Amino acid sequence: MSKVSIILPIYNVEKYLDRCMDSLLNQTLEDIEIIMVDDGSPDNCPQMCDEYAKKDNRVKVVHKKNAGLGFARNSGLDVAKGEYIAFVDSDDYVGLNMYKTLYDRAEADKCDAVFCGFRTEVKQSKWMYSDEVDADKLWRGKDVQLFMLDMIASGAGVKAERLYQMSVWHSIYKRSIIEDNHIRFVSEREVASEDISFQIDFLSKANTVAYIKETFYSYCLNGTSLTATLKPEKYARYKQLRACLLTKSSDAEYVSRVNRLFIGYTRSHLYDIINSAWKNKVAMMKDIQTDKVWKEINQSYSPSNLPFISKSIYKFLLLPSASLLFVWMCLMNFARKKLGGCRSFVL
Repeated sequence: MSKVSIILPIYNVEKYLDRCMDSLLNQTLEDIEIIMVDDGSPDNCPQMCDEYAKKDNRVKVVHKKNAGLGFARNSGLDVAKGEYIAFVDSDDYVGLNMYKTLYDRAEADKCDAVFCGFRTEVKQSKWMYSDEVDADKLWRGKDVQLFMLDMIASGAGVKAERLYQMSVWHSIYKRSIIEDNHIRFVSEREVASEDISFQIDFLSKANTVAYIKETFYSYCLNGTSLTATLKPEKYARYKQLRACLLTKSSDAEYVSRVNRLFIGYTRSHLYDIINSAWKNKVAMMKDIQTDKVWKEINQSYSPSNLPFISKSIYKFLLLPSASLLFVWMCLMNFARKKLGGCRSFVL
């Protein structure tokens, strides 16, 4: 049994694949398996995967029909044999000591999961480093659930949308918990943010979780990252995410965090509408406003839980006038662009 199985979904990334694989094949933790999941990639990636498998017996290849990131990860989980599981996006790369450091911490503290610091490429060769922990941190027992809640969304009165990044790529997970509880990813084509559903399923079963401050994961820009466009159907996937998450617990604080997550995603979607080239922006906002989900949320979620700007947008969202919401969003969008560099001005 390998110590860590690294699952690498692959689709149309031939430009970046060698960089990613170099960072994995040269890990100081040599007892790993790398599962390359070719998700029906239309470029040269399928052939590149097979070549890697010929050169290194730690590499396994799964070729499958395209079904998206979540299901590609599931295909990797189906064949993984490692003690721990890791996920890497194939256009990113990791530090050479990442998996040895995370595995050693898991062994030392008997952890079910270990997270690490990461950096995000905001412009070409310019990075923003995560600051989620000031020093290495450990959660045990019921405290793991607090960590999980802060990953979904922040509690009342906290400015930040969440305290911990929900992505699965800067961590390792004990495979026995995944398999014993039949944990798998939902499809991101149906449910937005498939990572948070996985995290909740896993962390709700975990007893000990560590977070290492040191930065090991590099989340990179690529061509598609730079040209994101508005997808009107995204709101429906946000709703589906909320519905999916609410099936997992009826605890009042948990429901409150899920509602804040949904409110935040909707607010982001409203900004996307404002910045889009679509002409029927007021009508699109009206469709969101008249959704019965807001009556349900308003019955239990207090606007006072939100920071000032987020609270104002939420209140306009609950008004019957889409025109007023549109005007307010235009003002907030203008302020966000002018004051975006001010960390204390949260929009």
